[in-house]
Amino acid sequence: MARAEHATIRVHKSYSKRMSDHVAFALVAYTLALIFLVTPRMESDGTSIFPYFLLVILVAAVISPCRNLERRWQALQATDNGDGSLDGRYKADRAKLWFAAIALPVVFALICHMIASVA
Repeated sequence: MARAEHATIRVHKSYSKRMSDHVAFALVAYTLALIFLVTPRMESDGTSIFPYFLLVILVAAVISPCRNLERRWQALQATDNGDGSLDGRYKADRAKLWFAAIALPVVFALICHMIASVA
């Protein structure tokens, strides 16, 4: 009984907080995918720092768009009237975020593979 009451009383996080959580987890997934998909595909002689430098550049390149997405949801949350009109936008932005977090490392890995096969 206590569990059922707790489930109905549970307060939902705001859209901006939920989006911020998704951005954080997507950045972790993106970085791990870069480490395991892209870095091994890069050709390097010896102990070159180039793969790690490129990894830092690729992570840094997505931080600004992710922060802009968080700011957008903070602004949308501030103007929300509570009628659920943001639900569709939230689901679409969440899907785009996760698609990018998974697809970008795969694209980068394919590019590295094509460059290595040409060279």
